[in-house]
Amino acid sequence: MNHQHLSKITYKMLTPSMVPKVVDSITKSFASDPFSIALNLNKKNWAEMATLFVDRAAKKDLSLVAINNETDQIVGCIINEDWKTREPEEFHTSLDKKWDPVKSMFSNLHHRYKQEHPNTIRFGEIIHSLYFTCVVPSSRGQGVAYDMWYHSTDIGRAHNFQYMCAETATISGQKLCEQIGFTPKSSIPYNKFEYQGERIFRKLPEIDPNFEKLTIWEKKIVSNLY
Repeated sequence: MNHQHLSKITYKMLTPSMVPKVVDSITKSFASDPFSIALNLNKKNWAEMATLFVDRAAKKDLSLVAINNETDQIVGCIINEDWKTREPEEFHTSLDKKWDPVKSMFSNLHHRYKQEHPNTIRFGEIIHSLYFTCVVPSSRGQGVAYDMWYHSTDIGRAHNFQYMCAETATISGQKLCEQIGFTPKSSIPYNKFEYQGERIFRKLPEIDPNFEKLTIWEKKIVSNLY
């Protein structure tokens, strides 16, 4: 698949040969992420986490990368997988303990999402755009993220998924999801979440007003049959 929705950007399916550069783009993009700031997560931490999922996604045909036509550099990615796919074993056994509060918060949010869903979620029903979806700082503000979501909806439709879901950690991410047509399903404010009896993310809204809550969103994928 080769999309050229913007003149400077080409969108291609993620392949195994792209994994190192995609992971590098993720480490660059998440330096100012709320969790990086709160827990002092560094590029090595992000690389270890992201590689688990990007490497796996590269063996399927659901994820996209954005490539700058002038520099031939990967400037963004959207990592998609079936919602029902379990985390890699290493996610639970090999990552730095600094990730534990993040894993706990996402687990809590995902549990709430499943409770909000009207029926038991089945394989092949929901395509999940993982938290690693990103655009490197130098390429933001050009519609790259919007286009990756746009094309991912087409991918989901081609694979007969009925819904797409994704998480956002910032107000700017929330606005993008609203623009694309997602509906918020559940959220956890940073200043309310407790991990082992401590509100570990409570200061995030004070550090940056853009850091408000972690939210999971859902969008109905309209079939071409209707």
